[in-house]
Amino acid sequence: MRLLGRAMGVLMILVLGAGMAPAYAGTYQPNAGATFNIPRSTPDKEFRVERTITSAINHAHKGSLIRISLFSFDRKPVAQALINAHKRGVQVQILLNDHQVTGAQKMLHAALGKNRWRKNFSYECSHGCRSTGENNHIKFFLFSHTGKARNVVMTGSVNFTTNAVKNQYNDVFVKNNAPKLFTAFNQLFDQMRKDKPAHPAWFVRKVGSKFVLEATPYPNFGPKNDPIISILNPVHCQGANDGTGNAYHHTVIRVSMHAWSDRRGTYIAQKLRNLYAAGCDVKVMYGKGGASVRQALGVRTKRGYVPAHTNGYDTNDDGEVDLYTHQKELIISGNYGKDRSTSLVVTGSSNYQDAGLRGDDEIFQIRSFGVLGQYMRNWKFIWDNRSRPIRTVNGRPVAPSFSYRGPAWETD
Repeated sequence: MRLLGRAMGVLMILVLGAGMAPAYAGTYQPNAGATFNIPRSTPDKEFRVERTITSAINHAHKGSLIRISLFSFDRKPVAQALINAHKRGVQVQILLNDHQVTGAQKMLHAALGKNRWRKNFSYECSHGCRSTGENNHIKFFLFSHTGKARNVVMTGSVNFTTNAVKNQYNDVFVKNNAPKLFTAFNQLFDQMRKDKPAHPAWFVRKVGSKFVLEATPYPNFGPKNDPIISILNPVHCQGANDGTGNAYHHTVIRVSMHAWSDRRGTYIAQKLRNLYAAGCDVKVMYGKGGASVRQALGVRTKRGYVPAHTNGYDTNDDGEVDLYTHQKELIISGNYGKDRSTSLVVTGSSNYQDAGLRGDDEIFQIRSFGVLGQYMRNWKFIWDNRSRPIRTVNGRPVAPSFSYRGPAWETD
């Protein structure tokens, strides 16, 4: 199968020391496009995503603004980098979830304060920052001026945790010099900063022809009223052109999902199964999948079973999956709506679960052939090297064993 022959390259610039003096002059700017880490490999590969963000922190100019939203934060070296930026005159504003207060968060509280109406702060929202009863699960990083770049947006699946580095596959997408996109994310941050339910709750900003930023909570969701279903509805399974789709001009759909369960996960699985039956080239994988989702994917269609893998493994045999994808990705290449050569990547923080639409989560759409190629290569690496099939026996899905594969996993 032929998949997308060209893609943007990724250049990794290493800025490791949290206390390193910022290099305002020179050629530095954040690595544009997508970056992915590889857990259980080498420090260089494990810290790729964190290093991309920390480099931007270290190069932030005096008088510039850093804004961050995260679910979890326990990385003290990153906290120190932010404190150092604050000390040299960078304005630092951080919104976090309140499920824990780690040592790194205490460092930020001491240096920045917790008053979210001041110029600098590190603040844990009471539930969701824009919702009640759920979490702030949105993950983004904004830099008004770092290195040579201004109006920088970074977003994806990553948290600042050791677990995110060592045990999870994560992504971050970077766009430099993007004032309209930067404004859209700042509008979302301004709503979140209030720490009260937003009206309307469902936040949508379309930025040009390439980007759509959406933020939950999403009201009254169901199989006919769900943002992911709405994204999948325009797919046509045949007629892909101009280097998109597969060798047979069928539209390609790929999913990499951290947590996939509940009623919502089940009807999304059914939708993908129906697209597979209609002729789309569909392959899906998840880190942690619910029984009803496995059952939905395990229903035989006229084309056979949907190719489905898990990349969740129990590597120390304690009964808990401890190595897995944390990505929330949907990739579509081919005939979509009125465009027979669409390249669409959906990333962000929303899992295919009921909770993925109830609290503060983000769904970010990118239309770019080059970016899609980056996500596709990472997806294929995990599928080929660090996952295994969900088998179906007598019409019932059977979860695989979760033993660790060993040294071969050190490859890239």
